Amino acid sequence: MKKLHLLLFLGLISSEINSQLLSGPMLGPVELRTASIWCETKPGSNLKLEIWPVGALNQKRSFSSESFVRFRHQIDKFNLIDLQPGTDYSYQLVLNNKIRPSSAFGTFKTQVLWNYRIPAPDFSFLTGSCAYTNDTPYDRPGRPYGGDSSIFKQMATEDAAFMIWLGDNWYYREVDYGSNWGLWYRASKDRSQASLQALLKKMSHYAIWDDHDYGLNNDNLSFIYKAESKSIFDQFWSNPQAASKDGIYTRFSYNDVDFFLMDDRSFRTSDYMKDSINGLPNPDKQMWGSTQLDWLKNQLLTSRAPFKIIANGSPILNKYNNYDCMVHYVLEQEALIKFIQEEQIEGVLFITGDRHHSEISRRKLNDGYYLYDIVNSSLTAGLHTLSDYENTNPDLLKDKTVNQNNYTCFSVSGNAKERILKLEFKDVKGMVLKEWQLSENELKFLKN
Repeated sequence: MKKLHLLLFLGLISSEINSQLLSGPMLGPVELRTASIWCETKPGSNLKLEIWPVGALNQKRSFSSESFVRFRHQIDKFNLIDLQPGTDYSYQLVLNNKIRPSSAFGTFKTQVLWNYRIPAPDFSFLTGSCAYTNDTPYDRPGRPYGGDSSIFKQMATEDAAFMIWLGDNWYYREVDYGSNWGLWYRASKDRSQASLQALLKKMSHYAIWDDHDYGLNNDNLSFIYKAESKSIFDQFWSNPQAASKDGIYTRFSYNDVDFFLMDDRSFRTSDYMKDSINGLPNPDKQMWGSTQLDWLKNQLLTSRAPFKIIANGSPILNKYNNYDCMVHYVLEQEALIKFIQEEQIEGVLFITGDRHHSEISRRKLNDGYYLYDIVNSSLTAGLHTLSDYENTNPDLLKDKTVNQNNYTCFSVSGNAKERILKLEFKDVKGMVLKEWQLSENELKFLKN
């Protein structure tokens, strides 16, 4: 009887804690000596986190969270410091000084201090975009637009270091984007879905946005709630510090690869602005803006990575794309490609989202290599089938197109000066649909 009472007591405590913990824990960026962990709890919750090296419980330390409260939402972020490189850590949440449920227990490993010491370690990471979660009272009539959310459970089984969310990570509806409260409601509701929690905890998460998790469909710098939208993005993700207070663009490195996370909404003029005027590119039409583009140019010049991966919500290269694509922002696209050619920036490729199918397209540079744009879509949202016009694109690798819900698994491996980037488009069960790879030596200019 005493054992039964104890089990009932522990069950009540676990139920109370789970009702306070709305979503998370989510692992944010993990660096050499720092890491971050994110949670959403009910306002008024007192949350702490205990951490220790695996197998060394006697070295346990406690961290308090940085809390942010808005409406009925409390965001708790833990910034873990003074860690050791290449070390496995365990952590557990302490909520209102109560016993922790197993769901609030996790592990992570700090990055290895490899530079000047050992060859760059191999690693893998995931990408995807367009994650629509059904919310029946507020969805469009007819067939649900959101698909099988079990894809997130499958992704959680991958042995990947991190996930990059490539935009449309949730979808604001008509009932959401007319108020500050509505934007918070949607981000919180979609983040809390049960099928997502294992993935949030399994690996680090980075993100950019596109139109649907920024504002209205095809939205731009004129969105009246853009400041609130940025606040939500900053609270629901734990990206490295943004390069501008007005945008979300930033960068990070993992082992020997550099990643540049672009902001295609904060400074974007309307998609419906004409591409050209009197036969000349429209000088007023921009996706990134001059400040962000200059930042990217200087980052690329500074980088010595074999792969310089630029992540953007809208595709970059596809000339046969009549939708959201940088091809319609003529001067910016031309300026970027001209810069890469003139400065001979090697190792550049793009990973993008938005299109509700996955594809690989390419553009041959003058006296140089191909630039590749790898579109990763869609995780759960409805699908797009390429038109006859799109299929005539000579830059499209037609045998690599995927027209079903999928995610992308990238791996980086090999010896120095011979690193290989491989991708696999995978379905909701983790089956490989299409695969492709290239060497860093294929992303180099021809030498005279």
